[in-house]
Amino acid sequence: MSEVKDFELKSNLRSYLPAILAVLGALLMVGLRIQLGEGRFISDGALMMLALACYLTAAVFHLMNLYAPSELAQRVGLWTATFGVFFNLSSWGVRWIAAHDRELAILSRNGYGPDQMPWFFRYIPFANLYDLSLAFAFGAGITTLLIAHRKSFRSLGAVTLPLAALILLLARFIGNEFIDLPPVLDSYWRPIHVGIASLGYGVALVCFAVAVLYLLKDGVKTEAMAIWSSIFCIAVFATVSKFSVFTSFTYSASTFLTMPSGARRPIPLRVDIPWVGPMLVLAGLLLAATIIAFGIYLSKNDAKAKLWGHRLLKLSLVVQAAGIAFLVSQIKTLTDIGPRIQQKMAADPFALERLGRWMAEQEGLKPEQIAQIPVERLEQVATQFVQQNGPKLFLSTNANPVELSALITAFAATLFVIIFSFRTERLRAALPSKEKLDSLMYKTASVAFAMLAMLLITGAVWANESWGRYWGWDSKETGALVAWLTYAAFLHTRISRGWTGRSSAYFALIGFLLVIFTYLGVSYLLPGLHSYA
Repeated sequence: MSEVKDFELKSNLRSYLPAILAVLGALLMVGLRIQLGEGRFISDGALMMLALACYLTAAVFHLMNLYAPSELAQRVGLWTATFGVFFNLSSWGVRWIAAHDRELAILSRNGYGPDQMPWFFRYIPFANLYDLSLAFAFGAGITTLLIAHRKSFRSLGAVTLPLAALILLLARFIGNEFIDLPPVLDSYWRPIHVGIASLGYGVALVCFAVAVLYLLKDGVKTEAMAIWSSIFCIAVFATVSKFSVFTSFTYSASTFLTMPSGARRPIPLRVDIPWVGPMLVLAGLLLAATIIAFGIYLSKNDAKAKLWGHRLLKLSLVVQAAGIAFLVSQIKTLTDIGPRIQQKMAADPFALERLGRWMAEQEGLKPEQIAQIPVERLEQVATQFVQQNGPKLFLSTNANPVELSALITAFAATLFVIIFSFRTERLRAALPSKEKLDSLMYKTASVAFAMLAMLLITGAVWANESWGRYWGWDSKETGALVAWLTYAAFLHTRISRGWTGRSSAYFALIGFLLVIFTYLGVSYLLPGLHSYA
């Protein structure tokens, strides 16, 4: 009997081997980085790109295994995902050591010795959205590996790993420059709070993926999924570039200014990118036609409408891809930025005033002080700034990380609906049973709920230590609370009302969308104390 138990224990440990090896390997990489030093070791940015490549490769093999089951495809997908988690965590760890070296160099320049180096919590890499994105993607990747100890759930990586790759892609666009946090935020609660947040977000991502697969297994038609994904895509097109895509058929990108020190500084000046706006408008119109066609099919079972809906959806995918390609290529090739900005500002009567107010804010003036400055003076200062710094302005994918990532996410959403529409019944047959998916959705939602609760508690303690109050209804605090309440509703309706299946899946989808809004929306869209990220 004891031999049977020993065998089962060894078998269970062996099933967790990929996750264990990924973490231990990353710790070894950090040790090598400490021993070899920065000049002789791969950078954290390069490790992040390797993780991105591994996540995408693993997703392809997991998807292949769904349509054409193969032991080889399953193994390659699993171990490639393991390498992705290994590189992902290694990137974050190597960045931690690089942050230590940076702190040491700053101390040296200021005449301090290594014995005055702050303790390791001071420079742990949880200072901005790049750091959080690395940890977010790792949370999704390690959760996928832990679940993959059961072979029936390894197909989950076909959805979770592309999402993790999109998060790393966002990190790539943000850029891995280090930032100095305000002294008021220098607390050991920072890595605790942000670490819990990133891992909790990763579990919520996996719960979202399980919900998507459950709906697919439960017989939700891919045409219905296409309607919702198309609405999401149109919303993305409408919000990027402040609605100018649909109002003026233009898409404009933000600019960077080269500082005397050689550093880059984002400037609230936007440049119209040729062709991109019309392409996004065309893609939006095609998606609107797709919604109409699939709506007719679902209501009247019209086979012709279904055929045209799929044609329009595929055509929209092509147009989206062309729009993103034009955007990225022209961001890298456009050079006459100064004249283009002057032309755009001439067409906007309030552009100079907005720039002048922004410049006054950078000087540390308070809103009531800025309100006393004559508009003519603000416009004069802004005009001089554009004339003097026009040659120093340039475009970069790092200037619009959220917008560009949103466009790529919209493209990915359309692509996945098209993939799910191909031999859908074979795909459904390859997925685990509804009961297993529903159970996994409940477990991951429970973990996400607990971690979001810990996020709120640790955030409140940190806020009291830094700002002298536990709760202030800041935009990010409110967003995190709403997301937590959504998962609370998930659990409440399941336990007290007996809601399972589709009802729970819809809660999981909404909860993750709120998590993403809290993760991104606050930092780039809403003002608040968390906008430093």
